[in-house]
Amino acid sequence: MIKAAIVSLGCNKNLVDSEVMAGYLQKAEIALVKEPEEADVIIVNTCGFIQEAKEEAIDTILAIAQYKKKRCRALLVTGCLTQRYPEAIAAMPEVDGVLGTYAYENIAAAVQSVLAGRKIVNTDGDARYLDKPIERIISTPYYAYLKIAEGCDNRCAYCAIPSIRGRYVSRSEESLLAEAAVLKQKGIQELILTAQDTTRYGMDKGENRFAALLEQIALLGFAWVRVMYTYPSTLGEDVIAVMEKYPNICKYIDMPIQHTEDAMLCAMNRHYRKEDLIRILERMRASKFDWVLRTTLMCGFPGETERQHRKMMEFIQKYRFDNLGVFAFSCEEGTAAERLPHQCRRSTAQRRCDSIMLLQGQLAHKNNKRREGKIYKTLAEGFDEEQQLWYGRTEFLAPEIDGKVYFSGHGVLPGNFYNVLMEEAFGYDFFGRVME
Repeated sequence: MIKAAIVSLGCNKNLVDSEVMAGYLQKAEIALVKEPEEADVIIVNTCGFIQEAKEEAIDTILAIAQYKKKRCRALLVTGCLTQRYPEAIAAMPEVDGVLGTYAYENIAAAVQSVLAGRKIVNTDGDARYLDKPIERIISTPYYAYLKIAEGCDNRCAYCAIPSIRGRYVSRSEESLLAEAAVLKQKGIQELILTAQDTTRYGMDKGENRFAALLEQIALLGFAWVRVMYTYPSTLGEDVIAVMEKYPNICKYIDMPIQHTEDAMLCAMNRHYRKEDLIRILERMRASKFDWVLRTTLMCGFPGETERQHRKMMEFIQKYRFDNLGVFAFSCEEGTAAERLPHQCRRSTAQRRCDSIMLLQGQLAHKNNKRREGKIYKTLAEGFDEEQQLWYGRTEFLAPEIDGKVYFSGHGVLPGNFYNVLMEEAFGYDFFGRVME
């Protein structure tokens, strides 16, 4: 029997693609193994969004290729990097085949081809493959992502995603609800809705249907439903109302704003302004619910001044995001930003990133301190041997990107929920104990 291993890089949307590929491989009776050294063929699913991601992908391909000196007979590369640079990746002597972002249903045939010595390059297909029924092989414990759409229509000046993934295409509600029901049957406790712009769902078909979709998913009975990658111009009151209506929808808003100053937002081709951000944030902070706000910012976009950077710092200080990430502008070929004057020095952009994260570390610590002495429903995920404590998450902590709750307790079973008293909060993590 052929054995295959998948190495998945990049975002959670890419992880879903890897799980879809695993489903097609299993259907073709190709065995999946976790360790690359056990595989006849290794598949590297790449990210190609920014320079750092491209570098990581190339480094991973070269590292994985070393297994070809042992058992591995072929190396397949898939994902955003291959869709963006198919010829360049295919020309690498270490690579035996290339599949683009919409060719995943051909993964089993590709495996057979490269093992037979036939090099392939396939970047055909479209996003409609997502509606075809296939049982994903879930790789995450107790939670799973549900990708509700592909592509993006926002055309942000710095972003190559539309040229890689194409126009925004919503999946059918029928396919999403069917897939969600299967995940519920498998025992998934937390379902996380994701897309490049999650709250745009349905607009490509003439009507924003995200609030309606979210309500239907909430009714399926998951312990938690989480929404990632909301966009300020499509996060409407109807969505917030649904999120507040259902207790199992996490009161957690992930809204990557990129910047706070209108001149920068305009230059970035972001379809909202500072007053829109303020209106949303003040609406959430005034709510009776304990909303957790997460965002992502960019430093060093062409033309950004020190004054604009300081104003963004002041905005962060005022609105106190619970969780925040920041990255330096990456000048990507083929984007509108590539042609803009006044390109910022990399060192300057990184200095600005560092200053924001220093501030955010202080703010996060203060935010987290308010949770000390309170009891929170916590999903147990495993045992940390170094800490000699169990670890898990509350609804205000998303997997992979936020902190963890470390806690003591007797008879703890991963995958179950426990009431945990938060005894001490640090920068991003919490320590506590199960209340018997």
